[in-house]
Amino acid sequence: MKTRETASAGYHRTPSAHHAVAAPRQEDPALAAAVLQQEQARGALAALIFPGVEQDQEDEAPTSLEDVRAQQRQAAEAVRAAAIQRAYADRARRSA
Repeated sequence: MKTRETASAGYHRTPSAHHAVAAPRQEDPALAAAVLQQEQARGALAALIFPGVEQDQEDEAPTSLEDVRAQQRQAAEAVRAAAIQRAYADRARRSA
C-alpha cells in the first residue's frame, strides 16, 4: 500500500513545483470594499446596542483584507464581552 511517505520522488516534487509557478493570491477589490462596508455597518449597530463600548479599531483605516478581518474579530470580542456583562447585570437585577 502506498502512502505519502512511501510515494515516489515525483509525487513529492509536484507540490513544490506547483507553488513555484502558482500566481500569488490577490485581493478582490470588490470583496475588500464589501468587507469594509460590513465593518462600518457592524460598528454603527454595535454603537447603538452597546453605547459604552469603545470602538478604537474604527479610528484607523485598514490596509488589507486581513487587517479588516483582525479588526472585526477584535470588535466582535469587545461586543461579546459587553453582552456577557449586560447579561450578568440583567440576571443579577432579576434575582434581587
